[in-house]
Amino acid sequence: MNMFTNKILLASLLLLSLGILSLIAESTFYQFLDNDGYLHESMFLPLGMISITVGMLFLLFFIIQKIRCAFNKK
Repeated sequence: MNMFTNKILLASLLLLSLGILSLIAESTFYQFLDNDGYLHESMFLPLGMISITVGMLFLLFFIIQKIRCAFNKK
């Protein structure tokens, strides 16, 4: 059980990091307005948002598992 929760924590932190890096890359390199006023964006924005959302869900699951284990020990 402990090894499983550590993998969930690692996966959530990895996904959160990937999402943040994707959003930084999107805002730094790939987002611009052309002469006609159209906003051009890459796939880093959806990738970043999906990674952050899934990472937060994994982190929430990890926290719930830790709380359940704490209550089961009492």
